[in-house]
Amino acid sequence: MQRKELIVGIIKQNSYLETDQGKILLTKIPMHAAQNPESSALEIVPEDLDKTAVVKGSLSGNVLYSARILEILPSLTSALIKGLIQKDIISFKEIRAQLSDFESKEKRKFCALVVGHKKASPGAVNKRTGTTEFEFNDELASRIEMKVKNVDIQRVYRRIYKELPDDINTLNPDFIVSLHCNAFNTKVSGTEMLYYYKSEKGRKMAGILLKHLLDHLKLPDRGVKSKTAEDRGGYLLRYTKAPTVIAEPFFIDNDNDLDRARGDINGLAAAYARAIEEIAEAV
Repeated sequence: MQRKELIVGIIKQNSYLETDQGKILLTKIPMHAAQNPESSALEIVPEDLDKTAVVKGSLSGNVLYSARILEILPSLTSALIKGLIQKDIISFKEIRAQLSDFESKEKRKFCALVVGHKKASPGAVNKRTGTTEFEFNDELASRIEMKVKNVDIQRVYRRIYKELPDDINTLNPDFIVSLHCNAFNTKVSGTEMLYYYKSEKGRKMAGILLKHLLDHLKLPDRGVKSKTAEDRGGYLLRYTKAPTVIAEPFFIDNDNDLDRARGDINGLAAAYARAIEEIAEAV
């Protein structure tokens, strides 16, 4: 297992963090992945540039792999810290040491939020709107990430399906939620959750998530379903080390189901966020 470490620095253009060790590239991909780190650089919103950030990941050379921004300090706090550093009153190293000590006492759960499918292979599609499974869940994941307050979240995107469990395991999450949508014959409707049949924690997670999504969507309850490694979706459930649930909240090929989900996607994201925070307490 790669050691995760805290890095403190100032966010710069092109997903770089300016630190006492020089400029470090922040990338979402795990270490040793067969991919250029710059091709999946951590997304930075313009208003966060030149602010002080606390970032966690696996450092190798001048690249921080599996990078997650834990906190971005307010403008005033960032300005004060930069001033203290410039006057040699404090260093990034000293700040990092204090934060590491605090983190050891206040460890938060970490959820890997997997966006099902990928842009080149987007999964199920709604014929009326052209909305794909990947497109819907990509937007949903970013909204969930913004709403979860007490759990560390990192979105995970599929490169190669067979390697997805290993990519996720490298992050060492406490639990995993994989975002999908069902599809069948345009008429079937409802909400269901999938878990690995040997995982008691997975079953518990699936029950919590089902409850929250049923409360929001108010679609038919299709229940919690156990899967083996040979079942559809079972490969991910079997080979991830942390307990995992695959969410199938609605049938994307059913116009009514999709309209209900899209009509309040913010509310759907909030339902996921509430479930993730409850799951963190339960597992």
